Amino acid sequence: MTDRTKRLLSLLLSLVLGGGLLWLALRNADLGAVAEAFAAGEWIWMVPFVALGLVSVALRAWRWGMLIDALPGRSGRVPLRLTSASVAIGYLVNYAAPRLGEVARTANVSRRAEAPFSAVLGTVVAERVLDVVMLALALLSVVALYGERVHAILGQAWTSLAGLLDVPLWMLVVAALVVAGLGVGVLLLLRRGRGRIAGLLAQFKDGFTSVGHTGRPGLVILSTVLLWVCYGLMSDLPFRLLGMDAAYGLGPLDAWAVMAVGGIGMALPSPGGTGSFHYATVLALTLLFAVDPTPAATYALLVHAAGVVFYCILGVVALASQGTSVGAVVRAPADA
Repeated sequence: MTDRTKRLLSLLLSLVLGGGLLWLALRNADLGAVAEAFAAGEWIWMVPFVALGLVSVALRAWRWGMLIDALPGRSGRVPLRLTSASVAIGYLVNYAAPRLGEVARTANVSRRAEAPFSAVLGTVVAERVLDVVMLALALLSVVALYGERVHAILGQAWTSLAGLLDVPLWMLVVAALVVAGLGVGVLLLLRRGRGRIAGLLAQFKDGFTSVGHTGRPGLVILSTVLLWVCYGLMSDLPFRLLGMDAAYGLGPLDAWAVMAVGGIGMALPSPGGTGSFHYATVLALTLLFAVDPTPAATYALLVHAAGVVFYCILGVVALASQGTSVGAVVRAPADA
């Protein structure tokens, strides 16, 4: 099986997952009422939404730069402009191909900062670990705040996913064969290039452990906390845009809970969180806060669409500022 075929199969599976979850999220919503809610929205609230989005990108780029600067052999600091542009490009690519954005932003920094690709990729993984820790803390805070209502979300999610995964036997067999083929391919690659792979793993380890070598742990923690505060505030502003703060009494703490549950959806391998984010967000709003399905779907569609438009525009601007293209960025350097 060629690499192109593997990528196409992976994309197809992610589209199927995203499409199924999007259907589950919107099946009980009145799409006509969704359009009316958009038309009646107070869109002035998008101004602080965009401002917070820019701040969040800068914070993520600042934190990532501290990790890259801690790599062995680095003598100077990677420019914030470069890490910011790379983060924006990564977001853009992720909307087309889940997780490929991490490779794209790694490759962009690796080329322009003359740093080993594997080591920079290790810093991306370390950064993601920090986000996973923050997501876990956010989910724990949701449990502490809303207690038993969380169990309703988990039960409903399991029931719906079980129905979604009720697929024909032949599809399960094909999926198993694909996984087995990928496993065999990985083993063959390992046997053919043990020395080179060992060197790449050593570089990756340098990047992954860079968190402990920054010399600025307080700033790393501060940037992470501020980043997630931005996400929480960005989740609250659409309540006000749609009038849900008045209709349902939803405020910043409720937005934090919805953001945390929606974060689980964004972590699933669907293109840019399409479907998975909508489903998780609708579940959080309807089961935690008794929001009707239509306003819940309106909120999920608005937040996701606003993010797609914002990050795609930012990514295109970043590509234009560097005079490059997505195709050029995603081609990893020779040491990848």
